[in-house]
Amino acid sequence: MKDQQQHKVTFASLIVTLGIVYGDIGTSPLYVFTAIAGHDVLTQELIYGGISLIFWTLTLQATFKYIFITLNADNNGEGGIFALYSLVRRRAPKWTIYVAMIGCAALIADGMITPAISLTSSLEVAQKALPSLPIVPGVIAILIAIFMFQQFGTDTIGKFFGPLMLIWFTMLIVLGVGAIMGHPEIFFALNPYYAVKLFQHHHNAWWVVGAVFLCVTGAEALYSDLGHVGKRNIQISWIFVKIALMLNYLGQGAWMMEHVGQKLYANPFAGIMPHWFVPFGSAISTIAAIIASQALITGSFSLIHEALRIKTWFRIVVYHPSKHRSQMYIPFVNWLLFAGCVFVVLFFKKSAAMEAAYGIAITIAMLSTTLLLYFYLTSRKAMPQWAIYLLIALFLAIEGVFFSANIQKIGHGAEFALILGGVFFLVMFTVYNAKLITKQKRNVIMLSKVLPTIRAVSQDEGIPLFSSHLVFLTSTRKKDLIEEAIPQSIYQGQPKRADVYWLLHFSEEDEPYTNYYKFTELEAGLIYRLDFHLGYKIHPDVSEFFPRAVNELAAQGKIQLKNHYPALQEHNVGPDFRFVLLDTAFLISPVMPIREQLLLKGYLLLKKIGVSAESHFVLEPGTWVKEQVIVND
Repeated sequence: MKDQQQHKVTFASLIVTLGIVYGDIGTSPLYVFTAIAGHDVLTQELIYGGISLIFWTLTLQATFKYIFITLNADNNGEGGIFALYSLVRRRAPKWTIYVAMIGCAALIADGMITPAISLTSSLEVAQKALPSLPIVPGVIAILIAIFMFQQFGTDTIGKFFGPLMLIWFTMLIVLGVGAIMGHPEIFFALNPYYAVKLFQHHHNAWWVVGAVFLCVTGAEALYSDLGHVGKRNIQISWIFVKIALMLNYLGQGAWMMEHVGQKLYANPFAGIMPHWFVPFGSAISTIAAIIASQALITGSFSLIHEALRIKTWFRIVVYHPSKHRSQMYIPFVNWLLFAGCVFVVLFFKKSAAMEAAYGIAITIAMLSTTLLLYFYLTSRKAMPQWAIYLLIALFLAIEGVFFSANIQKIGHGAEFALILGGVFFLVMFTVYNAKLITKQKRNVIMLSKVLPTIRAVSQDEGIPLFSSHLVFLTSTRKKDLIEEAIPQSIYQGQPKRADVYWLLHFSEEDEPYTNYYKFTELEAGLIYRLDFHLGYKIHPDVSEFFPRAVNELAAQGKIQLKNHYPALQEHNVGPDFRFVLLDTAFLISPVMPIREQLLLKGYLLLKKIGVSAESHFVLEPGTWVKEQVIVND
């Protein structure tokens, strides 16, 4: 397994884990207590109840659900909502694809809100030392720098994230312990009694519960980043992270206990800083917020890349700016996230206003993970069925409470996150279903029926040679079937004579890094087929995979790479290869069902936004031709 082979637990690996995994959940002390107590007069019930809820939320959701349970659901070492879906899709009902889509859409929406709230909160802390600091322009300036940097990759700067986050968590501990010394009784707040008491008696309990959920919004990253650092590194480093978080929350609670009876007049995180330390603490907070933003951006890249692989997103350009294929840059997603983050900052202006929009998206993502986790545990028979029911019921109950609390924020900003997530879900829903419709309408025939005609075209020297080797991309999995459009392209209109015809098929596999091919000689010396089996993390790069496979087959003697022209053969010039891309277009008629019309029209619009097939499959200029095939309903 990749996790076992590549992710050994060392001190260095644990430091790297701090930088990659914990940016989001690690910066939550910047704003959680402001969200909990920002609207109320401070009371012991509110402070103790808030701390108790934070502790048990981190324990049940982050520690129990993700660290102990979900991290075990790895797909060859990879984690995340689509990795989990890939593990269950062959055994689970077909509708689970929509559960994965909902979770993905919610996480991308969170990717627009998290950088905005983290950076705004950090600059608000810095404003204590620099009262004239302009928050909104400062946040936008940092966002511009962060998003412009993405095109260069995170390989180099990523090496600095771990040590910086170690400084951040150490600062959380030191500040928290310093404040706790003024009110050590705050440790009693860990008792669940205070959480129950607040929930039962506080006049604004639902709002407080919704605010408490902000402490665990980065928990999905514990699973999504599994492939980067490995399960054991996450599980061990979490011990340190949780201690640091709780000590800081306890310290903030101790500081607030000194102001019982007053309204919260300052960010408690800034309040526990000694005055002389504020400039240093503000700088470290801003760096931590930048790291948290970076983690959400790269996480969004991974999500969209995986959505592309399971055909729930339209084609867009994906770059790998560093030597690691797992690190990627997707320009469309990058600038879409940037526009969303800037809009959030300009619209809400203050972190307190953003808090209502923050949380509901991750609640939905967690519910999606829980549903898929049920099918995973059931299919693997990891425990008795009654235990699975009990476990899933526990998670659904907790997340249901948080969802109910966050839904109360509709009208106060939560609707913004729902609209964002809804738009992303609509895109995935449209692409996925439109591709199903086009697949159903695409005509396929038996290869044996058209084989004589293809052979005749290849042997007719009266037809000008189109290419020595002519390659068609096919979507059919069965080797005895072929899209009707392919033979029509060969012998209708202007015939395409070639010595050899190739059928090239890419098949997506559930495991992320699968990479192998199968060769089939469909007609001796005339028609070959290559089936590439690629994991969902591997991009179908034709310019890389196809020549390598052809050269290997030639070296094994399975094919002959001979130029058509004797004069060129004498000079050892290899044959030419040409690719034919068939762009299937469907005539959308009024007699089609309205649903199909809307889906196909939406998909055609999205295709215009996306990239062409030649860019997606990385075909070199001059090696391909494109033809449009019109299909009537």
